[in-house]
Amino acid sequence: MLTLRTLTLSLLLTIVVASIGSGLLLDKLYSELYSSEQTNKGLTESQLNLIGAQLSAILRKLENKEAFIQAWQEENSPLSLEVIDRDDIRIPQELLQELENMGHIVLSSSTNLSFYSFLKEGNNYLVIRSPLTSIHKQPNWLPVLFTVIFYTLLILIVFAWLFPLIRRLRTMQSSAKKLGEGNLSARITPSVVSHIKDIELEFNRMAQRIEDLVSDISLLSSAISHEMRAPLAKLQFGLDALREEDDEETRKIYQDRLDKVITDMTNLIETLLKYARLDKNIAQLPKDEVDLLALCNNLIASAAQGDGENNSESIKIEIKLNAKNPFYLVKGDVFYLNLLIENLISNAVKYGKGKILISFSQDENGTLFAIEDNGPGIEDNFKQDIFKPFIRGEKSKNQGGAHPIPQKGYGLGMALVKRISDLHNVEITITTSEVLGGAKFTLLFT
Repeated sequence: MLTLRTLTLSLLLTIVVASIGSGLLLDKLYSELYSSEQTNKGLTESQLNLIGAQLSAILRKLENKEAFIQAWQEENSPLSLEVIDRDDIRIPQELLQELENMGHIVLSSSTNLSFYSFLKEGNNYLVIRSPLTSIHKQPNWLPVLFTVIFYTLLILIVFAWLFPLIRRLRTMQSSAKKLGEGNLSARITPSVVSHIKDIELEFNRMAQRIEDLVSDISLLSSAISHEMRAPLAKLQFGLDALREEDDEETRKIYQDRLDKVITDMTNLIETLLKYARLDKNIAQLPKDEVDLLALCNNLIASAAQGDGENNSESIKIEIKLNAKNPFYLVKGDVFYLNLLIENLISNAVKYGKGKILISFSQDENGTLFAIEDNGPGIEDNFKQDIFKPFIRGEKSKNQGGAHPIPQKGYGLGMALVKRISDLHNVEITITTSEVLGGAKFTLLFT
């Protein structure tokens, strides 16, 4: 996952690598194209002075100096040797005097260096001439040029790193603007080359969450007005009847009916609050080890004590449990997981015909929890809508579903199941039971 720290380190690493790489590249280019001093095959004054002193010492010891000089010249050496008389030297008298006092001197002209040395045999002098070393000073603008090139390369490399980021941020800005203007379907298409791909995915999840919340609020507001209208009308009718009734026995019957209406309204409000609290408690949702089998056993015991209702006829509830292991542990909140299983069992009791099968299994993917009934099942075109708030399932007098009969409840049970499953990253699927023929809900806990 690409965090802000990773993004910062990546930028710093890019700058460091770009700086070092650009510096080494320009240094190599500078050394190859132009150095501060370029020389030809000539010698410097100190080098010529050293070589001349050594050759003078050698020649003083040789008897056949002409043969040595001739052999030297035949080698095509850049240094030329010559032995001349004192009268042929042709240098100013002051320099000649210095030559005789010091024994050797080095003179330079515009083209070469000349070494003069007194051989101390007659009036002969050794003259060595060498091409003058060429010295080229770099122009003043050269360091400025390479500095400009260095920073230009650095800026280009950093910009190449920043360009995808800037483009993705502009895309995110555009999507956020659309979302703020009310287009709740605005999403970002993640790019393959993106430094903030995880942030884009989080933005899409946030946008989807906002769209779901707004949709829930719209459903809740319309459904609440619809659900509360009937009991309020019953209350108003009951109060009017109560005012006009003088018989105590009849008044007591009316009062009991009003109490039942108030109880139904209270249950509706509590269910709505329970559904709303799921959004508020997302960040504080604990992740404890919960034994699904233990929760299921407790809820089965409670459900088996009551009877289901089907076409206003009382049906005995038969619940069968298949579990090979003594416990099935998952990570989650015990309250909400208990509520999830409770709603699934309640749904099976409400829409089934008395037989319910609950099974547990485990594989490499995680823990599987399945609950199936012998009811009419769920049609394919209704499987997505069943998880929406205030959407009630229907069952028919026959399994063909020709005459649907509305079921009791507020239509929030399966919405709670879906919301709790999402909070726990549980994958839920709806199929047809191969054993009982009704609906089958399968939950995968990873």
